[in-house]
Amino acid sequence: MTGNLKGGAGGARITPPIGFPMGGYGARDHGAEGVHDHLNTHTLFLDDGTTQVVIISSDLLGMKEQQVARVRELVQTATGVPAANVFLAFSHTHGGPLMYSSFSELDAGLSAYIETVSHYMAGAALQAVRAATPIRWGKGRQPLQVGANRRERQADGTTRIGVNPDGPVAPWVDVLWFEHVDGTPLVTIYQHAAHGTCLVGDNYLWTADWMGAAMRLIESELVGSTALFVNGCAGNINPHPRGTFQLAGDHGKRAGSAVLQAIADMSDLRDSGRLRCARHAFELPLEPMPSQAECERDLAEWEPKYRELAGDHHRDWRTCRHYFAAQERLEALRTGTVSEGLPMDVQVVALDEVALVGLPGEIFVETGFAIAEASPFELTLPVGYANGSIGYVPTSEEVPYGGYEVLDARARHQGRRLRDDADRVLTQGAVRSLEIASNS
Repeated sequence: MTGNLKGGAGGARITPPIGFPMGGYGARDHGAEGVHDHLNTHTLFLDDGTTQVVIISSDLLGMKEQQVARVRELVQTATGVPAANVFLAFSHTHGGPLMYSSFSELDAGLSAYIETVSHYMAGAALQAVRAATPIRWGKGRQPLQVGANRRERQADGTTRIGVNPDGPVAPWVDVLWFEHVDGTPLVTIYQHAAHGTCLVGDNYLWTADWMGAAMRLIESELVGSTALFVNGCAGNINPHPRGTFQLAGDHGKRAGSAVLQAIADMSDLRDSGRLRCARHAFELPLEPMPSQAECERDLAEWEPKYRELAGDHHRDWRTCRHYFAAQERLEALRTGTVSEGLPMDVQVVALDEVALVGLPGEIFVETGFAIAEASPFELTLPVGYANGSIGYVPTSEEVPYGGYEVLDARARHQGRRLRDDADRVLTQGAVRSLEIASNS
């Protein structure tokens, strides 16, 4: 007898036009010059007879909360799957388009592209729903290390982006495999924690980076399959070594080979399963709001420096960040809308003993380990860059060492950075969302 689980796959190519601005490196001073490899959005639809889920994985830097809400709305309209059951993951490639900006409005062309991509995602979801048939699935894990901890300690006690050979890393790839009941391939979900930064800021070609190279290998070996990459908590992990397309290909080949081995080793495929979805809203604590006089002094200090850039934000994005943060702090005070925390919405999609937990930011790998260890599920895959993009959430232990993730790019709200212990609150909130899903 066939089990209760059905699934389908969909996808679309989403490579932007040549000349569009690229995202991920603030120092880039012009748009894309060409295409090295194409960007894609891939979709898995699952239905256990009671609950329906859509998981979308895209070769993009990420999306902000409002953009995610738009995609969910479009998917629900196209497929009937509830918006709350749509899970959006992003590879975080720095070889993709600019998706949002803290410094200026997106131009009309780029805004139109993002709206079009949102429709492509919904269309891929509809394709997956219409293609749904009875399936079998299994899980596996293989050793893999694409990256190195990038928080390199300096002699003066500070930290820079480099290589920290003693820092924690993700040592494996987790794999979920779905096939038709006749044994033909359907979908691979693979998760590993490493930034999409094998190509660095001097690259002006569209590319899905090492994750895309892995995808191409998997799909070429498993003909007819669709590969969905969901990144892990890679906020402090860079590919190593990095800097060339050859290295991206090498990393992708190792990752793809590990995924294929995990699939080959699976022996307990099942044709049934129970789906569960949960979302938990909470707030991450912020640093105290300075006085209005302090905020006015800050704005007066940074505004002339910002004006000197004349809109060329790539010349000094740190100045831009300071200027806009000062603006936001003063606006919150003047309007009486000061918030206590940064709103968070953590989503869980679970299939039997396996759970994906979506974390909308650049989360350190240690936090991912802590969430998985405390989870009530046998296998928990923390997915960074999922369902939103709030910025970096460093661990409390790393805050004293400073560095880019702590001082420059830490998540902010109303111009204030997260409090030093925000990682603890994030872990608690994520575990709570997993508990809600487990008890549903």
